[in-house]
Amino acid sequence: MTTPTGPVIAPPGQYTHCVDRTNYKGPPSTSSFGDILSALLDSGLAATAEWLLCDYLLGGKLVCLAGGADECAIGVVVGVEPVGQKTGFNALDNDFSFNVLLAPYAPGDFSVYHNQPGKPETFDPYKIYKDVVDGGDPQAVLMTDPQPVPVPLPTPADPGPESPVEGYGVLWSWDGTKLVPGDPNDEALHNNLNKLRDLTKDDNPPASRISIPVLHAECEGSRIFFVCQAMKPFLDLLQGKVPGLPGPSPEEICDATLGWIPFGIGKAICSIVSDIVSLAILTSVGPWMLAAFASAWEAAQAYDDLFVTGPVAKQIHTGDVVIVSGRWTWDAGHAGHTELHPVKTIQKVTLSPELSGGYDPSKPNPLSPAIISEMRDIHDRWCRLVQEAPPPPDPRGGGVLTPPQLGSLTPPQITVYTSQLQPENQWQLHPLIDGCTPPEPPIG
Repeated sequence: MTTPTGPVIAPPGQYTHCVDRTNYKGPPSTSSFGDILSALLDSGLAATAEWLLCDYLLGGKLVCLAGGADECAIGVVVGVEPVGQKTGFNALDNDFSFNVLLAPYAPGDFSVYHNQPGKPETFDPYKIYKDVVDGGDPQAVLMTDPQPVPVPLPTPADPGPESPVEGYGVLWSWDGTKLVPGDPNDEALHNNLNKLRDLTKDDNPPASRISIPVLHAECEGSRIFFVCQAMKPFLDLLQGKVPGLPGPSPEEICDATLGWIPFGIGKAICSIVSDIVSLAILTSVGPWMLAAFASAWEAAQAYDDLFVTGPVAKQIHTGDVVIVSGRWTWDAGHAGHTELHPVKTIQKVTLSPELSGGYDPSKPNPLSPAIISEMRDIHDRWCRLVQEAPPPPDPRGGGVLTPPQLGSLTPPQITVYTSQLQPENQWQLHPLIDGCTPPEPPIG
């Protein structure tokens, strides 16, 4: 029996959107001088910076896997990625993430991969991932590309041997008797499977760390959005545009005028002239631009700690059994893996014993038809109910749903929310203590 153990948690951060795989445009490769030079000659520095910051990171690197619709997963949290683990420019992404081992498996089930330390091929991270994906769990499709033909996923930013879907995993350690979580502050233990393979190939003794395949889930922070908004006026100025006003930049006008020149020469001329102008303007606005960047960076984290990711992070821990829903996407920013991004609801639950582990994922067909049927039924029923629940009131909204929250409600959520507003449904202790009975409709 599946039983909820708390209220629905609704992370409020929703700043990104996803794109169709046919519309994906990747950033230039930083490992190829030719790609970098080509990108700079194709577009000026300021225009490229604006595209990377405001277009790619907020809406270009996530590819829709369900047409932009939400999906739902049930499982146990086997790793948490706290805000603040990333360093340098990577810290611009301040999402709070956690990783879910999909039911009916439990972490202890993966101890079997420690049994043959002399055969590295038996505990390879991608081999373990494939065992789960091919093992009959109806939820495992969430870790794959559901429609690889006729249009495959594009090449990710940092491709691995199995890209475009490299998979994601969390390393747990063998303590002599069982698998235990690793250091929660070690960011490297949560990664694409090719990175985990490289990390563990020299482990001594072998198989002392085992990769548990997971569905990655991200609760969005606001830093990229805040920094984009702060930089946008300056990037407009560097492109010769009046901040906030529509219309083409001088570089775009130049492209329209000289773009006919063959071999990209016309665009290169426009790009070089644009960069010379941008650098001249930068000498005047540079200090103000840096100050705005730093202010937005810090303000976003303070805001998130209070209202966005902070309250969520305090409630999610390794070992929690959850039903999590969110937009199902493929993240092109790494080696390529599927994820729920952004997470929209989290419901902690307890699962029946038969859905809480006790299976050998290394064996063919580890799940019986009865377990597969029960897992599919539990998933479909509970995910539908969780997604019908309206979000809790935004803490900034005075205890009621804010206008943006009301505008985002789905028709089933509107039905539930309207019912919640009825006097007979507004009890706090118990319907028989502080509830009321709705009046009988008039006769005749």
